[in-house]
Amino acid sequence: MNMNAQPTMLAMASPGYGPLESITRISVPLPEPGRGEVRVKVHTSAINPADFKVVLGSMKFLHARNKPLIVGYDFSGTIVAVGAGVKDDAVGDEVFGFLPYSPMNRRGAFAEFLIARSSDLAIKPSPVTHAQASAVATSGVSALQAMRDLGGLRSGHRVLITGASGGVGLLAVSIARRLGASVTAVGSGRGLELARLHGAEAVIDRKAGSVLNALKGPYDVIFDPATAYRWRTMKPYLKPGGAFVTTLPSVAFFIDKLASLFSSTRVGFLNVKARPADLNQLAEWMMSGMQVTVDHTIPVRDVAKSMAKLKNGGVVGRIVVDVKDSF
Repeated sequence: MNMNAQPTMLAMASPGYGPLESITRISVPLPEPGRGEVRVKVHTSAINPADFKVVLGSMKFLHARNKPLIVGYDFSGTIVAVGAGVKDDAVGDEVFGFLPYSPMNRRGAFAEFLIARSSDLAIKPSPVTHAQASAVATSGVSALQAMRDLGGLRSGHRVLITGASGGVGLLAVSIARRLGASVTAVGSGRGLELARLHGAEAVIDRKAGSVLNALKGPYDVIFDPATAYRWRTMKPYLKPGGAFVTTLPSVAFFIDKLASLFSSTRVGFLNVKARPADLNQLAEWMMSGMQVTVDHTIPVRDVAKSMAKLKNGGVVGRIVVDVKDSF
C-alpha cells in the first residue's frame, strides 16, 4: 500500500470540447482549499445551459480551458475543509452557491468535492433542502440581479418576463412578485400554468400568435431570459426610463446598447455574480414559501443525458443533480 498516494475524488468530465456523450466518470486529485477558500462535499447540483454550451465549445469563455473539463456551477453541500484566512465558515456548515461563470474558473460541481471562495457562499437554512438550494442559486440570483439591479424594478412597477417555462424565467416571476411588481409572463404550455401559480397576473402564449400584438405596455422592465427579443423591438413597450435586460451578449446587443444612449430607455446585459446577500435573500424567501420548480432529478452519472434534454427543449424549471453517493 502506497502511504504517499495523493487522495482522489470522482467527477463527471469531458476530455475536452466535444459531444456530450464524451462525458464520463473519472478519478482526479482531491483539491485543497487555498487562502480564503473552502472545500465543499457536494450533495446536489443543477444543470444550466452554460454546462452544455461549455462542453460543446460554443461558449468557451464561461469556463477555463482545462482538460479534463469538469463543469457544473450550482451546488449545495457541506464544508469539509477550510483554507487560511477563512473566518466566517467552518467545517460542518451546510452552504450553497455557484461557481464563477468565468474563464478563470477551473472547477466544477459535477464532482464529489469542489473548492469555492468563502466570500461567495451562503449558509443553507436547515428547512431548505439541498435540492432546492442548488436549484435556486444561479437562476434566482440571475433573476434578482437582472430585474432589481440592472432593471431598477421596484414595488408598483410592471415587468414583462419571457421564457416563463425556463429555470430563470419561472423564478423571475416569483421574485418580481416579492419585489412588489405586477408580472406579465411570456411562455407556452405548462410553463404558463406555473407562471400563474407563481403570481403572474397576465400570461401570453408565444405559440398562439404574435407576442408583440399581445403586449399591454408600457412596462418598467422587460426581462428576457429567453434571449428571444431585442431592445430595438421592445423599445416601444417600455416606459421612459425603463430597461430591457438580456442574459446573452451578442453583436445585436452591443448595437442596441449604443443606440440606447440616444433613447429615454436603457438596455443591459446580466453578468451574474455570487453575492452572499442575494443568496441569503433567496433563502429567506424560500423559508417563507417560495418554491423552485424542478423538472426532474438525476444521479450525477446521467448528467450528459439531461444536458442533451435541456439543450433540445421541453424542460420546465430546473434539472437537479444528485451528486452525493450517485457516481
